[in-house]
Amino acid sequence: MKKIIFFCLIMVNVSYGYSYNDILLKAQASIFPKIMLLDKKLENKLIDGKVVYTIAYDESDLHIAQEISDFIDKNFEGNFDKYLYKINLVEFSDLSNDTETSAIYTLNSDKYIDKVAKIAKDKGVIAFSYDIENLKKGLLFSLVLEKSTVLYLNKEDLNKTKIDFVDSLLQMVRFMDKNNL
Repeated sequence: MKKIIFFCLIMVNVSYGYSYNDILLKAQASIFPKIMLLDKKLENKLIDGKVVYTIAYDESDLHIAQEISDFIDKNFEGNFDKYLYKINLVEFSDLSNDTETSAIYTLNSDKYIDKVAKIAKDKGVIAFSYDIENLKKGLLFSLVLEKSTVLYLNKEDLNKTKIDFVDSLLQMVRFMDKNNL
């Protein structure tokens, strides 16, 4: 009987997408836009004078993407510092090099993380990840709540991008490479 209940719980989780930690989502939604502002070349990534912050999601996670968008709008009130912003919700299957974006925040996916990493590299934009494991696939930043908040930076892929951060950010992060994730 326990096995049947366990199996049912797993199937419910699979059919409704990933489970997300609400506190972690809010922490990332609060911090990632501020990190994006530390890119010295952000001016070159503006689209029609605005920062376009893309949230990439699986079809089953649309409600999570919308909650993040609403949270950002409530807390930033239309401006990331001196820049107006637009939040672009894009399903992973629709994301392409033609997608206009200044930065990408990636929710979980079993099959699209490599695609997001390639698009971010090609466009020279920052790719943030909900899950630290996605740094192995080429995304640049993730945030983890441990005893304290820890910001992880994918050191290997940082050198392959067109992103140049202020030195103070690089002093605050914990560098990771694909071997020690």
